[in-house]
Amino acid sequence: MSGPAESPGTARALKLLHLYRRGVGGERQNAGRQLAALLREHDLTLYDLDPSLPVSQDLTALEEWRESASLLTRLRRSESGQAPLAPEEASELLTRLVDAPDLTAPELRWLLERVDLAKLLDLRADGWAYAHGGAAQDYRTHGAGLGPADLLAPELPPGAASLAERLRAATERRREEARHAAFPERLIRTEGGVTAHFVLGLAAGLGAQARLDPGGAGVYARLSADQLARLRTLLTHHQAGAEAAAQAAAEAYGRSLV
Repeated sequence: MSGPAESPGTARALKLLHLYRRGVGGERQNAGRQLAALLREHDLTLYDLDPSLPVSQDLTALEEWRESASLLTRLRRSESGQAPLAPEEASELLTRLVDAPDLTAPELRWLLERVDLAKLLDLRADGWAYAHGGAAQDYRTHGAGLGPADLLAPELPPGAASLAERLRAATERRREEARHAAFPERLIRTEGGVTAHFVLGLAAGLGAQARLDPGGAGVYARLSADQLARLRTLLTHHQAGAEAAAQAAAEAYGRSLV
């Protein structure tokens, strides 16, 4: 099939196609009527205007049109030699595609074969740190070595749609796994009551996540080995003081009610 540059009326049809895609209301309807008439007049199909579209003159095919599919088609045609792109133009299209949220799984795999994940990670780390918290270097450290299998993992959150968001989600998962390895959840056994709440306070003071065991066995806390040693030392030396403070607080509370 001849390319757009060889087809009469293609330039005007492309302008109408753009208006139909982007327009609203009467402007869109008018562009659609003119485009349909022009396609029939010059025996053009939507494919002649955009190779990501079907070989059809039916404008309803545009309802399922995706810009990302069009960008992918341009890159594929460039790779095959049909419509070569300058290196900077191909790079710009790849940059736009890594943020496309509507790529199918096969399209993501195709894109992953052409994107330098290490470079993308380095470019995005500072922005992620600013938008989501944490240190940029942490993103670079934990994201190093991630590959296509990590970004296509089904356990990534549903919101991680684009390739860039998948890279961030996979990096944060790695970071969380590393944090859990460094700060495993431990059960500090107590007899409940004041001691359990004292341990909760100690854990919070050490910057750890902690929660009471629902069965009353003690306190679950994510602690490093050093934090655990310090907590046990503080518990040994100050448990009696915690009991005395709790008793004094209970007496004061009683007096306040009278």
